[in-house]
Amino acid sequence: MAVHTDLRSMSVEAIEEYLAIAEHCISTRKTNGGLYGYPSVLLLFCIIDALSNYVGHPKNTLRGIRSIFPGLTKKQIQDLKNWYRNLPAHQAIIMPGTQLSAEPTGTPIEFGPDGEPTHIRVIPFYQLVRRGWDAFDKNRINPKVDPKQAPKKPVPTPGPPLPGISGCYVTTAKP
Repeated sequence: MAVHTDLRSMSVEAIEEYLAIAEHCISTRKTNGGLYGYPSVLLLFCIIDALSNYVGHPKNTLRGIRSIFPGLTKKQIQDLKNWYRNLPAHQAIIMPGTQLSAEPTGTPIEFGPDGEPTHIRVIPFYQLVRRGWDAFDKNRINPKVDPKQAPKKPVPTPGPPLPGISGCYVTTAKP
C-alpha cells in the first residue's frame, strides 16, 4: 500500500492486490471444500481488461487475453467477457450452462462443441493470468482518466495513509 505519485504505480499495485486476493480465493477452501471461484475469476478478468487497455485494444474488450491464451476468436472473447466478467460483476452470477471448477490442472478455459467457453478451471486460469502479468512490460501501463470526471475538490493527502488502507488516490496538487 502506498500513496502514489503517478497512475502507473497505482495500477501496478492494484493488479498485484487483485492477484493476491485471487490467489487467496483459490488457496482458501470453503466449508464445503470448494474455493472462491466467482471473485477469483472476476478479479482475473479485471486484470485482463486493464492489460488489454494498456496494449491499445479498445476499452473493455478483453482482447489482450490473446497474449496469454492465443487463438481465441472475437466471439469467444466476447462470451468470456459477458459470461465470466460482466455477469459476476453486475449480477453476481455466471451464465447458466457454464461452469467454474476447482481442478488444479487442465486447460484453463475449455470450449464446448460450438466453440463456446463453457468451463473455466479457476486454478490453472489464475496461473495463466499470473504468468501473463509477470511477463507483461510494466512500461506499457499508462492509465488515462477523464479530468471532467474527477472530483472538483479532491481530498488532500497531507501525510502517509493509515495502515491497512489501499488504493490511495494520486494527488492532484501541484508539486
